[in-house]
This record gives sequence, C-alpha cells and structure tokens, in this order.
Amino acid sequence: MTGVSGQHIIIVGGGMTGGLLGVLLAEAGLRVTVLDGAPVPVLPVGPAQLRVSTLTEASYWLLRNSGVWDCLNQDRVQPYNAMQVWDQDGTGEVRFSAEEAGAETLGWLVENGHLTAALYQRAQSLPLLSWHCGASVESARRNDSGWDVICGGERLQADLLVGADGARSQVRDWAGISGGATDSGHHALVATIGTALPHGGCARQVFMESGPLALLPLYSDPAQGEQRQCSIVWSGWPARIDALRQCDEARFAMELQAAVADVLGEVSLLSERVVFPIQPRHASQYVAPGLALVGDAAHVIHPLAGQGVNLGLLDAAVLAEEVVRACNRGLGCADSHALARYQRRRRGENLVMQNAMRGFQQLFEQRALPLRWLRNTGMRMVNQGGPLKAFFVNRALGRSADLPVLAQAPRLARNSG
Repeated sequence: MTGVSGQHIIIVGGGMTGGLLGVLLAEAGLRVTVLDGAPVPVLPVGPAQLRVSTLTEASYWLLRNSGVWDCLNQDRVQPYNAMQVWDQDGTGEVRFSAEEAGAETLGWLVENGHLTAALYQRAQSLPLLSWHCGASVESARRNDSGWDVICGGERLQADLLVGADGARSQVRDWAGISGGATDSGHHALVATIGTALPHGGCARQVFMESGPLALLPLYSDPAQGEQRQCSIVWSGWPARIDALRQCDEARFAMELQAAVADVLGEVSLLSERVVFPIQPRHASQYVAPGLALVGDAAHVIHPLAGQGVNLGLLDAAVLAEEVVRACNRGLGCADSHALARYQRRRRGENLVMQNAMRGFQQLFEQRALPLRWLRNTGMRMVNQGGPLKAFFVNRALGRSADLPVLAQAPRLARNSG
C-alpha cells in the first residue's frame, strides 16, 4: 500500500463497531490503536448474556470475510430462518422465511459480549492493531497534523481519530458535533426466558398499544432443553416497563404469556430484568477534519427491528473501505474526500432507517379504528407476497445497492451458487 508510512489511526471505543473497524483497517496494512475503556473481553460461558444482537446476512459476510466469524463459539450462535410479526389488537400478521428470501437463513442471534470477545481474539493475530483495554481517554485536541489524544496521562498522535465510544460519545463532543438525544417515550426491558415449546428458529415480534415485544431465539441450553431459550426485548411506556421490572416472577410470566398469546407455551424467567431508556439520536454530521464517528456515536435507533448493531458494522466497513481506497491512491488516511464519501454513503441510509423505526412506533401506538384497520390491512397485504414483501425481506437481510465489498458474499461463492 502506498502513502501510509507513519500513518496512525486511533479508535476510541472497542465494542463491536470499533473492534471491527480496527480489524478491517489493520488487515489492510494500516497502523491502528483501539483505546477501550472496558475490561478485556472474554468468550462467555454459562448462561446467556442479557444483551444480544440480530446479525443480518451483510453483517455475517463482514465477519466471515474478516476472519472474525471463525473466532465465535458456534454453539452459542443461533440462526433463525423465520420471522413472525403481528398486531396484538388486530388480525394483521406478516411471516417471512429464509426459503422465500432465497437465503439459507434470515439472520443470527449473538450475545454482544461474545462478538466483542471474538473481535478481540482476531485482533491479537494482527501485528498492526494494538487494542488497549481499561484505557481512560482524558481528552483529544485537534492540531496542525491531526489529533493529540491524552490517555492515561500519555500523549498519542493520531492522523485520523474515530469515535466508536457509544451514544454519549466524548469524541463527538470534543469535535463539537451536535447529537443530542430525543425522547422516544419508551423504555426497554431485556431478559432471558425459558419456554415450554421450542422456538423453532423463529424470531417473533408483537406490536401492542404500549410498545413492541420481541422474542429472539437463543442457542440450545442443555439445562432448558433443545431450542427452549429466548431473549426478550420489551419496549413500552416507562410506567408500564417499570411495573414489569418490579413485579414478581410469576406475575411477569403471566403478563408475558398474555402479551404473546401463549405462542411458546408456559414461560419462566431465567435472568434478571434490566431496563434502559430508548433515546434515539443522530449526529448532525459524521465527520470533521481528521475525524469520523461510527456506530452509536453517530446514530441510535429504536431497537424494534434489531438493526442498530448492523448499521454500526456497516459504518465500520464503509469507513474502512473509503480510507483504504484513499491510501491506495497515495492519499492520507484522513483524506477529506474519503471522509466525505463515508458520510454520504452512511448518513442518509441510517437516517432512513431511524425515521422508519419512528414511524412504525407511532403507527402501532395509534388507537383510532381507521388507523388500526389500515395497519392490519397493510400487514395482510404484505404477507401475501410481491414486491413489498420482498423489499422488507431484503431490508431485514441487510441487502442494499451500496454494500461495501466485504459485506457481500464472495464472488466465487455467488457464481457457483
């Protein structure tokens, strides 16, 4: 690669988005330092972790093509080949299947900490990538040649500084980029449950007046029996979610069964219940001179479609693609045109998804009979198939016209299929 001698990229924030970005850049021959405030991530053992993510087809190929997928414990990865979405107060329902999408599966469920640990493991095999855990970044200041970063009292110089440090991003603040949170009116409760009936590799979501409830299939736990473990994400009005958090386990199980119409039979709580506010945000811009934002530092959306992590992984892939392209042309890693192309490719796409999630939330909160009839009729029409259903399936798979190369199936595999 030309034009990269002495170039240094600092990523503030490890996690899934920052970790993947570091791996992609180091694989391409760039010197990268990840400054991660969290402890060293380790592959999980024992009960399922509370925070899980759905990975799309595009995310799968990103992880597969970068060598990260092979670092996962496959016994803790759950593919799902069907989706069922319905309106609790009506007759509208949509079902998707991998078969009608022309795919082997619709997606995969992975614990967040599990994926981060796999990224960290992959990073250890890349000599150009230094991932520092427990790193306390005190400040970052723009200078004539890049950014001065103070971490643990030590001064580091970055030609390109990347903020992958979450929704309350310090990097975003240091760059003077606005990204204030908005109140969705929802909190989310996450927990792990056991079910009497097997989930069958189907991801389910019911829309209620108070908010959506997702049942996400988890890997088989011998203690629970085959396919009898799910992660739930229950979003709703704060008072409603707080009541669900505080009630006893028997009451909670009863409320959950009623909400999903006993679709999986009797349920039991296998974990604590954790509640967090849902505060969508979108940075006014993703880039500044010598700086870029990715993942939650740039955007946060409602979790009702499970797309947040996938958007962040695509941010990482597109930024890496543009930076590497600039370096291969003899330009610096902080080339302003490369950063502008990254912003152009990702900001509009993420904004569309954010607005769509806001629209779905507001639509299903409406109680007026004409609107309830309209949404149920719409769901039935989508379920009948045709271009509209194909559109939703492709969005769920992460397919778009502007996917980075690494998010696409290898060309040989496509041609042989």
